[in-house]
Amino acid sequence: MFKNQISIRYILLFVLLNLNWGLSSAQIQTDSRINSNNAKISEMQAYFSDKPLAFHRCKRAEYPRFALRHEFEGKTEVDAVTDSEGRVIIAEIVRSSGWRLLDETVLINIMGCKIFDNPGLEKVYVKGGFVWKLEGPAEIPAELLTDTCSKSEFVSFARSNEPGRGIVVGVWLNNEGGVDVAELQWRMENKLDQESLRLARSCKFKPASNEKGNRASTISLRFLPLRAN
Repeated sequence: MFKNQISIRYILLFVLLNLNWGLSSAQIQTDSRINSNNAKISEMQAYFSDKPLAFHRCKRAEYPRFALRHEFEGKTEVDAVTDSEGRVIIAEIVRSSGWRLLDETVLINIMGCKIFDNPGLEKVYVKGGFVWKLEGPAEIPAELLTDTCSKSEFVSFARSNEPGRGIVVGVWLNNEGGVDVAELQWRMENKLDQESLRLARSCKFKPASNEKGNRASTISLRFLPLRAN
């Protein structure tokens, strides 16, 4: 399930509360190879005053090989706290990319990283968005056909503007849009988790396609508990 001539772009965008900053960009080369082509990382670096928030100081995050093989994509959103020296001491996922492997890679990458030079505050609260994107030949992604899904009294599909990590299910689709595998990526409680899996498996999907026709693909679904009346 590889795409030819894949370019990997990681975008890290930290938003500082009550602080203003500008943006600069840089590009670096990794030793990852896909179809014998070097993958590239394009990073956005945020700046506070005249001091860079040096994300390049952190351990460099690379696209996990399993994620590449299965073409996982998405945006990981985090809330983080730094200490008085500008090091990240707390970080949590507030919105999943849809794939736990990608989310945990972000956490590993930023924990303990010194992103500020002497911020002058005991703690700084920051928000970050990390985009995982594979670029290759033009493709139409798989599409969930919501009207085909079973009904549930306990969970519902989360709308894009609804906050919360929720319950996340990763789905592997065949080239006909059928569900081959559905796996929990982020859990909440067992009853709701199992109901989310049941709901995901009940759905039909319009398969992903490219110039050669329909193809197998992956998609992730986010669920939220229904509020009791």
